[in-house]
Amino acid sequence: MAIISSAFGGVTLTGSDARKFQDQVTYGRPKSAAIESVKRGVEMAKEYKHTGYVQLKTKPKK
Repeated sequence: MAIISSAFGGVTLTGSDARKFQDQVTYGRPKSAAIESVKRGVEMAKEYKHTGYVQLKTKPKK
C-alpha cells in the first residue's frame, strides 16, 4: 500500500505507515477542538455566502 501526495511537498507513505495513516483517517475520532473549529468554519462559510465577506475579530497581544 502507498499513499503519495504532491499537495504536501511529495509525502510518500508505504507499508505499515500507510496502513496506520489510512486507519487513523477511517477510524480515528476528532478532538473536541477540531470539532469546534469546523463549526466555526461552517458558520463563517455561511456568512460569506450570504454577505460576500467575513469579519474576524482578534484579541490584541498583551
